[in-house]
Amino acid sequence: MAGDGRRRGRTSGEVQPELTLIIPAYNEGDRIASGLIRLRTAAATGAIDLDTTEVLYVDDGSTDVTTAAATEAAASLPHGRVLTLPKNLGKGGAVRSGVAAAKGVNMAFCDADFSIDAKHLREFVAALSDADVAIGSRATTHGAVEYGHKFRTLGGRLFNRLVNSITHLDLADTQCGMKAFRGEVARILFATTSIERFAFDVELLTRCRQFGFVVREVPVGWDEIAGSSVRPFADPYSMLKDLAKSQLGGQIRPLSGYKVTGAISAEQLRARIANVTASPQPVVIESAQALLVVFPFATGPERSALGAHVLAALSPLKVSADAFTVKDLSRLAPLTVSQELTKNQ
Repeated sequence: MAGDGRRRGRTSGEVQPELTLIIPAYNEGDRIASGLIRLRTAAATGAIDLDTTEVLYVDDGSTDVTTAAATEAAASLPHGRVLTLPKNLGKGGAVRSGVAAAKGVNMAFCDADFSIDAKHLREFVAALSDADVAIGSRATTHGAVEYGHKFRTLGGRLFNRLVNSITHLDLADTQCGMKAFRGEVARILFATTSIERFAFDVELLTRCRQFGFVVREVPVGWDEIAGSSVRPFADPYSMLKDLAKSQLGGQIRPLSGYKVTGAISAEQLRARIANVTASPQPVVIESAQALLVVFPFATGPERSALGAHVLAALSPLKVSADAFTVKDLSRLAPLTVSQELTKNQ
């Protein structure tokens, strides 16, 4: 990485972190401090550079001291923040809220207790050099995740087999609590998914397959830490119900944006919108059939303001306003979503 490992952001003088690490937390007040120790241990080995990493704790409507513990932890970090949700959404909803607020070029999420050692983050970021998404795999050489509890192990194996038969993902460990994304890809994926609880991982990976995003599996070590909120049989059943509802994405709000039909390349288009300062940031999607500028997480007046900025930047190119559903994007696959060009880059 050149320079100090960070990029200039879209607002003047803002430095964009190389990575945002999203840590969803629900009633984790007694585990955040020990998780922070594990994170600092990984940083001491050079596995993660805290000076170029935004650490974003998302308190998912906790009823204990999670907000206070996360605030104390964040204050001790160079770029720590806490996002407090007014009510409990579930892990998927908490991570989605984190992605919408994240500032990093790349993004990752992990559990507050760091049961997956933070030292693996270096491998995840490295995998993004030739992939869109990197997912942890705790699977053993026998192709299955071994939990400390035999019923949880059995439930996990059953769920993974059912998931692969339904989605054709052919992945050994869809539920690993550490995953990383190129930032623009994360915004597209989380804006086109809706599951808020444990099955959100599978929905994300299903979208990867539908959109043609490249997924890499990263082998990880795993320490089961007491206090897991996963129920070995009830949760897999609930996950499958959620997954069945989400397969076609019909209940998900379409992504608003523009289809660009003028004579311009994707790289030129990104350069045109590089200095758009409105938030949330627009994302350029390229396929063999179309060139799109879309606005993940933008709604209402926010969407109107962003659209006006983008139209001004694209003038006099020929553009048409549209709303793109999951089915629309799937038909355009494989999609290419390159990292944005940033100011003063």
